[in-house]
Amino acid sequence: MKPIATVGVVGAGTMGSAIAQHFIMKGLPVILVDQQQQFLDRGVGYIRESLGEALERRLIDQQAFDQILGRLHCTTDQAELAKADLVVEAIFENLEVKKGLFAELEKVVSADCILASNTSSFLISEIAADLQTPERVVGVHYFYHAAKNKLVELIPGEKSAPEIVSALENFYAYYDKTPILVKDAPGFAVNRFFVPWLNEAARLYEEGCGSIAFIDQVACEVFGVGMGPFALMNATGVPIAMHAADGLAGELGPFYAPAKILCQQVESKQDWNVEATQLLNKGSNQTDVVTRRLVGASLGVAAQMVDEGVIDATSTDLGARAGLRWPVGPFELLEKLGAAQVKTMVESVFTAWDLSLPACLTDAEQAQKLRLNWVTTEVVGTTGFIIFDLPDRMNPLGEQVMSQLNACVDELNARNDISKIVIHGKGKAFIAGADIKFFLDAIAADDLQRIQRFTEFGQQVLNKISASDKVTIAYLDGLALGGGLELALACDYRIGTRKSVLAFPETGIGIYPGLGGTQRGSRLLGVARAKQLIASGQFINAKKAYAYGLVDAVIEPVLDWRELADVTIEKAQAGRVEGTPEELEFAAYDGDLKHPLLAREGAEKLSKSLSRKAPLALKTAMGLIDQGFALDLQAGLQLELDGLKTIFASQDAKAGLSSIISGQKPAYIGK
Repeated sequence: MKPIATVGVVGAGTMGSAIAQHFIMKGLPVILVDQQQQFLDRGVGYIRESLGEALERRLIDQQAFDQILGRLHCTTDQAELAKADLVVEAIFENLEVKKGLFAELEKVVSADCILASNTSSFLISEIAADLQTPERVVGVHYFYHAAKNKLVELIPGEKSAPEIVSALENFYAYYDKTPILVKDAPGFAVNRFFVPWLNEAARLYEEGCGSIAFIDQVACEVFGVGMGPFALMNATGVPIAMHAADGLAGELGPFYAPAKILCQQVESKQDWNVEATQLLNKGSNQTDVVTRRLVGASLGVAAQMVDEGVIDATSTDLGARAGLRWPVGPFELLEKLGAAQVKTMVESVFTAWDLSLPACLTDAEQAQKLRLNWVTTEVVGTTGFIIFDLPDRMNPLGEQVMSQLNACVDELNARNDISKIVIHGKGKAFIAGADIKFFLDAIAADDLQRIQRFTEFGQQVLNKISASDKVTIAYLDGLALGGGLELALACDYRIGTRKSVLAFPETGIGIYPGLGGTQRGSRLLGVARAKQLIASGQFINAKKAYAYGLVDAVIEPVLDWRELADVTIEKAQAGRVEGTPEELEFAAYDGDLKHPLLAREGAEKLSKSLSRKAPLALKTAMGLIDQGFALDLQAGLQLELDGLKTIFASQDAKAGLSSIISGQKPAYIGK
């Protein structure tokens, strides 16, 4: 496939201008087309306003502001799209107008240009039906605000070429979007379960099942969201909810039809009154009714989509988290509430509308479709891939993730047709560490044995990677922090990119590396350098990591992760350099903040950094390195496990871990 170097966007409205903004912010030149100059001027105004907010917040400076806008070329001449490798249509929702536009574009663009539609109302196959080259037409459904919202639904039409869909998936992921694949079906995926959630809230209010504020409150508590359905409709536009529901109803039936009170609200041209209504008691029967109806409507539709093959459960949840900013998706919520209870809720809602209950909620075999696959395997030639797929959460190591990783390692280790295993994390992180909430939940429940079991199991999994008869490679294209870096250390080789950020931040949050960091780190880098990295929590890039011997090669980020099947590393630790005399002296550091090494000239920066660490964690980590280095690796790893309950029982651990969630600076007392 020809690389996408220039993007065209047709339609300079709110959505089109935001799509253009995303690409120019990522360094790509964009040709923005509209029928009239006044529309283009308005679109550029939207972009300037959005970039101006980033400028005020100092996310960019004036030079970057000017450079970003300099990549935007506005024109009323569609012929200029001949230079584009991808053209995204973002005009108003009228099928015949869209079809006419694509027929015009087909004559203008180059033969290998990809054509995409941001439609939310029409099937991609319908838009491409009369074209000469329908195979190059794909749906790319963005979510508001398109420059900031990570989610993009990729929708192949009936004749879309698979290689084009794959190329777009890689392209969007490379430029920091979160693409999910969705079948060409009414409402695609996210809107199909989200709009009924909004609409069911309106029906509940219409039926007198609580005030607007009460329904919003219950929705926030059950789904863990920051804004309830009525507040969200106010924020995005009440008419949008009505039109979306009406469009779904036209394709899927009366269950989706907008509630009468929603239509009346649109006619009144007013927002919902979310503040002046009185809350009901939480324990009232209405709480159960609202919960049952909202869960039944949204999770029922989500399960229905999985049954129909529109989308898989894992992508559905990712779409909810990335696009709607729900903390958990429909199927993670199903696990939390219990499948039996959710089935009852869905049944009560669906029965009222004469809808069939999704088979995945009634049949044990079909229920496997609802499994959330956060760690998966793929094989390309003689290379097996282990892929972490929680990009919005930075691929954290939790109990389910570790269990799935173990299964993936066993699967690939058992195969005789592969000789190499590459571990890769989707999104901006390889693995950004352990699941902090898991630790905090266990501490709050006074269940430190749970943390002990998790870490023991984690070490077993990493030992399997370390002992594999395959060549194992960690592709660190992004954040590799804490447990993620420890997993990488268990591999034979580590590859960095310009996006790599590596660190052991544990002592700064009241704990120590417990998945082998103190042991494999010292054996790979030497005691002094391992101590310095673990004590300071210093964030280093791939270039420095290469010099330290922490990574074995530095390459440009690959557009398609499958390219890694052809990557070979000629020499381990090829870039390793010896530490300076001052660095090597750090081997004697014991974790004491008053150690003479920190009082010498030139150590002020390091001393200041260490003063922010948890004293108990700092001393324990340094002691583990010293004690374990004299032992064989397995005995050293056992030392890490032996100290877990002590460190996680400390007040410093609770303060440090809590600070990640709260964002507040922890106060350490050394206990």
